Amino acid sequence: MLRDLALAAKAACSKEDQESLIPLIFSLKELGAQAKKRGFLSLEDKLGSISDNFLKIGLQLIIDQTNPDVVSDILDSDIYYNESNGRELLRKIIIREGLLRIQAGDTSRNIFLCTRTFLGKIENSAFS
Repeated sequence: MLRDLALAAKAACSKEDQESLIPLIFSLKELGAQAKKRGFLSLEDKLGSISDNFLKIGLQLIIDQTNPDVVSDILDSDIYYNESNGRELLRKIIIREGLLRIQAGDTSRNIFLCTRTFLGKIENSAFS
């Protein structure tokens, strides 16, 4: 998990912006469940329906069985060196966390809990 206070400050955004990221949390949870049940290669059929380039690149790296440190380095480089902030940056941070947890074989519940943490302004009831 990224623990960079300057980065966290740049990722600060409104409650409404955080609410718009709730579907992303559930998508990552579903991807994790599929990977756990059917393996990473089963995620290949999802690539065509993913429009988010950051998510698509990360998912392809996992499907290709890229070393986890390399996946982390590539995603981190995009986060740190591309001029993202606010909701866009928070979205990338959530995707990074979810993908690394999927690659590590975490349960879908753990993926959900760990990515949901980034949406601190959102009430638990919004995830029901």
